[in-house]
Amino acid sequence: MTKTAANIVFITATLILLVYSISLQLIHVYAVKFTPIPFDNIPIAKIISDYGEYKLGADFSIDFGDETVIQKNIDAESVRNMTLDKRVNGSSLELECDSNDECGTNLAPMLAKIYLVESDVEDNEIAENSVPALEIESNDCGTRSIRDCANFNFTIPNDEPFQNYKIVLDVSFDEAKWIFINPVEISK
Repeated sequence: MTKTAANIVFITATLILLVYSISLQLIHVYAVKFTPIPFDNIPIAKIISDYGEYKLGADFSIDFGDETVIQKNIDAESVRNMTLDKRVNGSSLELECDSNDECGTNLAPMLAKIYLVESDVEDNEIAENSVPALEIESNDCGTRSIRDCANFNFTIPNDEPFQNYKIVLDVSFDEAKWIFINPVEISK
């Protein structure tokens, strides 16, 4: 009898482990997709130079949660004839925030940077960080608000040849990013 009882316990334990193993294989764990910040809640970037004041809306809102979600603003319009020159502190950047915008520290801003890329680079490649870029200026946000972190003067390097580029503002957070892109002509 004890040998039969041991066999029954062994067979029962084996069946339980088999059923448990199969049930674990049937359970799927899906990555959580977070929705990027809507474009109407992203402030307007304003670049000021001797040639004028240029206002840019965000081209991309990216969330890096468990699974990266890149949202492109199909309504984003480029500023025509944006021109910057090579002077010491010749241009400045700031964000214009209204009551709907996410401009405080609640998103934990980490970094605001501005850089140039070749004009023939596709915007999607810029959003995916797959292109070489010439960084012009960056700010480590620390405990500052988004508005304060993205408020700085910048200078186009003197050794850059005169040609057309795309200027990119990249505001990065712990698990998100906003990207503003616009064609720009660099003058003397």
